Amino acid sequence: MTDIVSFVKEMRARVVDALCAVGPGVQRVQTAHTFQAGEATIITLRGGLIEKANITLMNLKDVAMPGTTEKVDPTVFQVEVFPENPYCPMGHFNTEWTRPGVGPYYMNLDLFPAVRVEEDLMDMRKAMDGVADRFGRSRDAMREGLDVQYNMDHWSNPLATKVGCKLMKLEENELDLFIGAYTTFFEAYLKIVKKQCNTPYGADEIRLKGERNGKWLEYIAFKDGAVKMAQAYGIPARVLTGITFPPSVVF
Repeated sequence: MTDIVSFVKEMRARVVDALCAVGPGVQRVQTAHTFQAGEATIITLRGGLIEKANITLMNLKDVAMPGTTEKVDPTVFQVEVFPENPYCPMGHFNTEWTRPGVGPYYMNLDLFPAVRVEEDLMDMRKAMDGVADRFGRSRDAMREGLDVQYNMDHWSNPLATKVGCKLMKLEENELDLFIGAYTTFFEAYLKIVKKQCNTPYGADEIRLKGERNGKWLEYIAFKDGAVKMAQAYGIPARVLTGITFPPSVVF
């Protein structure tokens, strides 16, 4: 079984290399930030077929996670992918853990489409169903809560499509599930991006992409407990925008 530190090191490089290889023109910028509550390294990709992608590794010290009072030293490995083409869904990859080699581990993976392509969503669902079957998990239970978390009362529908997974409080002996879910989701997502990246689109689809990004920004600004926690601990705005903010929005 691969340990979490090795997995993140390998996966971060894999994500960056694979997104840069989707098409020409992708530029990479890496920034490092140190602040009172910890440190973060953010790799930002822009250009070509990638409007923006954020690949973040952040280590925090002595903080209480949302909904808890116990102080811990969490690590966050987060990826947000905003493809240029509206037919390519936004890819949301959020993972956290408090003690490498011990756990617990947390994961939210899902697709947030601008233009909804049912065939692509079904392909992702089938891929993740395979993960559930392989590890003896309920397919539906593995996704439960995504549509609640990534939704707001004034929206007509959630950002979430519930084709990924929501895995909470995994122990060390479940790390293979954590790694299997992440790698499967990313490879299936990459196939969708490659399939749709040259699909023709126009002004209507661009507007839908901007509106989807606007919903994500609303979620980040008004609902996300992790962002509120980060603000309370004085994590700089430039770090939070680098980790989470979309490249463009429409309201």
